[in-house]
Amino acid sequence: MSSITRVLSILDLFSEDKLFLSAEDVGAELDCSIPTAYRYVRELVDAGLLVRFAGGDYGLGPRIIKLDYHLRVSDPLLAVGRPIMRELSEHSGFDTVMSRWYGNELVDTHRETHDASLDLRYGRGRPRPLFLGAASKAILSTFPKAKLAGLFEQYAEDIAQSGLGTTLEDFRGSLLRIRRAGFYLSKDELEVGISALASPLFTDDSGEAVGALAVIVPTPRLQFANLDRLVESIKEAASRISQRTRDVIESRQTGAVASSQRGARPRRSA
Repeated sequence: MSSITRVLSILDLFSEDKLFLSAEDVGAELDCSIPTAYRYVRELVDAGLLVRFAGGDYGLGPRIIKLDYHLRVSDPLLAVGRPIMRELSEHSGFDTVMSRWYGNELVDTHRETHDASLDLRYGRGRPRPLFLGAASKAILSTFPKAKLAGLFEQYAEDIAQSGLGTTLEDFRGSLLRIRRAGFYLSKDELEVGISALASPLFTDDSGEAVGALAVIVPTPRLQFANLDRLVESIKEAASRISQRTRDVIESRQTGAVASSQRGARPRRSA
C-alpha cells in the first residue's frame, strides 16, 4: 500500500459510530507508530480534509463539503435525473430516490420529496445494506456472473439473510428473475412501514447498472396504489435517465476529442 493510499484510508475510519479520531486511534487502525500517525493526520489537516479539535481529536474537514458540491454538479446521472425524478414524484404522489453503487457500497445521492412527513432512515451519503431493499436488488440483478460470484464469496451470510439464496446458483437465479422483470418491489425490507419500487440506471451499454431509481411508498398505501402504472412509470423514468446520461457522456467525450485534435500541432514535413 502506497503512502498516499494509507493517508487517504484514514478517511474510511470515520463512521456514524466513530465521528472523531485521535492520532492514537489512527496508529492502532493503520498499525503504524504514533509519530507516523500524527504525520498522516497533519497532512490531511493541511489539505482541509480533517480539522483538529480542542483536546486533540480530529474530525472531517470543510473540503469534504466542497468536494461533495463538485460531485453533485459534475455527476451527469444526477444532473439528468433530478428533473425527471421531480416529474415522477409529482405524477406518482410519492418520494423518489436515486442510489449509486460505488465499489462495494450503496449510497443515496438524491431524493425528491413529495411527502415532507416521511422520515426515511437512509439519506444522501449514508451507506445502505448491499443486499436489502429495492435499489440494491435492482442493481445487483444486472451484474455479470463473475462479479456476483465474488460478492457471494465475500458476503454469503448477508446474501442468505436477505433471502436471495444460500448458494451461488440460488443467488444468481433470484437476481435473474428481477433482471427479467426490470424492477423490484421491496416491502418493509429496510424500514417497517416503507416499501419501494426500483429500476436500474445505466451510464453505458455494458449492461451493468451503476445505480437505481426508486419510488418510495408507505406500505399501507400499496393496496390503494396502481402498481402496474407505478412499474411502468419507474421503468420509463429510469430508461429516460439512462439514455440521456449516455448522450451527455458521449457528447462530452466527442467534445474532448475534438478539442484535443484542434490543439494538436501539425507535423512539419522533412
